[in-house]
Amino acid sequence: MKKLISQIIIFLPLIICSPQVKSQNMNFNQTNFQKITNQFSVEDFEKVKRFILKKGNRKTYRNYDNNNPFYGFGKFQSYLGSDIGQQNINNDPKLSDFNELTLKDNNHYFKILIVRKGDIQASKKGIQTGMLENEVYFVDNYQIEFNKISDLLTNYLKILQSAD
Repeated sequence: MKKLISQIIIFLPLIICSPQVKSQNMNFNQTNFQKITNQFSVEDFEKVKRFILKKGNRKTYRNYDNNNPFYGFGKFQSYLGSDIGQQNINNDPKLSDFNELTLKDNNHYFKILIVRKGDIQASKKGIQTGMLENEVYFVDNYQIEFNKISDLLTNYLKILQSAD
């Protein structure tokens, strides 16, 4: 009997904590992307990418890679990121394409990701389970403003769409 009681005492905290661990895992694995193709199309993304590559400069903005194609739009800065990640650490357009567009102002980072045809099979950087090809996504790594596309992001997307 004493042995049974000691076993119960040992396993009771595990049983009590188990739902909390499961709950924490569910929160960690929540989807953190939202399709925005209706607000910012595949064509819009490609147009902005070409604009930045043609009229922009180079600027490193994170420790992950270097020499990102960059363009300042006044209210915010835009950076392109390589679709093969650190395999193209200097973001050379001759080595790979760009599937990530980051918009940064003094208080926000907005990550926009395009999933082109063939990207899922090629395991391009940033693609998550549930994303579909020929779509554009807002990816909220921090899940701060994820419940909806903020008015600020919508405004920034409109500014990008007017870039020539």
